[in-house]
Amino acid sequence: MRIEDRRSVLRLAIGVTGLFSLGLLLGWPLSVIGAVFAALFLQAPNALPLAAFGKLFVFSIGLMFVSFVLASITAPYPAVFLILVASAIILSFVWSVSGAGVLPGVIALMGALMIPNLVLQSSDLAFVLVLWIPANLFLAGFASTLMFVLIPAAPPTNAQKKAAAAAQDFDPYRRIVRMSLVTVPFALVFFLSGASALLVLFFVALLSQQLAALPAAGKAVAKAMLTANLLGAAVSIVCYEINVIAPVIMTPILLCFFFCLSLGALGKSQNLFASAAGSAITTALVVYGGSIAPFSDDADVKSITRVLQVASASIFVIVAYVVVDEFWPERKRRSSRLKSKSTT
Repeated sequence: MRIEDRRSVLRLAIGVTGLFSLGLLLGWPLSVIGAVFAALFLQAPNALPLAAFGKLFVFSIGLMFVSFVLASITAPYPAVFLILVASAIILSFVWSVSGAGVLPGVIALMGALMIPNLVLQSSDLAFVLVLWIPANLFLAGFASTLMFVLIPAAPPTNAQKKAAAAAQDFDPYRRIVRMSLVTVPFALVFFLSGASALLVLFFVALLSQQLAALPAAGKAVAKAMLTANLLGAAVSIVCYEINVIAPVIMTPILLCFFFCLSLGALGKSQNLFASAAGSAITTALVVYGGSIAPFSDDADVKSITRVLQVASASIFVIVAYVVVDEFWPERKRRSSRLKSKSTT
């Protein structure tokens, strides 16, 4: 492994584990989400500029308060409430593909999905969410910036710049339609069924953005995302069982450092599963961290229950993605038209 890759893996493992550990020791709400934010920040090749992070933080505060107010007003009217949720999801995708990026898109989806869902259960808990999602984002930004200062990253290479430019080459309208056709039906089913697993909604927000970042690969992308989720779920189950055997505070801290280090190294290798490692880290944090998190009435949910919840959500979203990709691909299929013209 190259020296830069080693530094990147070490930066990821220390930063995520540090925030994960503080969340366990201090017990602030939704600390798992803060750890996932840190993982997303630290998987980037370079630190997010402070000006961009400041705008993202202010945006998250405003978005959460607006979502809370609108959801509270429309909660007594189910039809209006569901229309508002669907509209908010679509607007989140519009914001994401307009150049805002993946993480702002995830935050927008959190406001569109998690806040309205919790308003239906408890306005007090929803307000806690409004305060602590931006707080977790701030803590994750501080932790990731600190890690990039302590373990500096090399300037982006020409290959990385070209890859970033290629990632922006897509049809915004088609991508918005594709993501909406996948996510809106899931959200409507979730709300109409009365489900209340907030971390599942957070996971869907992550998954929809990750799928959108891997366009025009159809079943190959779906297979890769399913592999990543299975890998992350397997890691979380093993960690949870070890935690049961050794129920002390150092156990989850060491386990988090170990799986972040291992999966980070896997992502930098030439292994067949290297492309799944990054998403597997976030899945493991959501499932394992959610199983031991001291927040809400789901604190005693067993790890296998959380795995089943996340698995059902991922299967729904991935299958929907494959269906949508078949009938509404990221790029128009021109090759078949050209062939038909040539034969005539």
